[in-house]
Amino acid sequence: MQPHYELRPVDVSDLPLLAKWSSRPHVARWFGGAGPDADELNDTRIAMWIAMLGSQPFAYIHDYDVHAWSPHHFDFLPPGSRGIDMYIGDPELVGLGHGSRLLRQHSDVLMSRGAPALGIDPHPDNHAAIRANEKAGFTVVSGPTETQWGRVLLMTRNSNRPHM
Repeated sequence: MQPHYELRPVDVSDLPLLAKWSSRPHVARWFGGAGPDADELNDTRIAMWIAMLGSQPFAYIHDYDVHAWSPHHFDFLPPGSRGIDMYIGDPELVGLGHGSRLLRQHSDVLMSRGAPALGIDPHPDNHAAIRANEKAGFTVVSGPTETQWGRVLLMTRNSNRPHM
């Protein structure tokens, strides 16, 4: 049986934990070592979540309106699409399949709420993330590209529902 992850919104009391996770080498290598700050918690374009494994926080995930930042490398996605960024904060839980399962679960929820498509943009050298994203149903749609946020590989997952 696969675990079900509970997600709870990030609040200001989580910022020290996120700073700790963000500074860990396995996270900082790909995310630059900076977690969200108190101002970002009030940004309505981004939904930030702490993922729980039982009662233990173990990962950070956020989803955002790709069309709220223009230009954006996911501008080609239809209105209502969401971008996702995530990482496993607890290094003991890396490499056990939690990333792909958490991403699939959260993606399914976003699509059930009407998102027609989702985008995720790992660094092209982050082979573990690319594999996890593929296991979660994402496919590569563009080779490495430079963005204002760095070098990325564009991956998307589309809803089976027709776009309105």
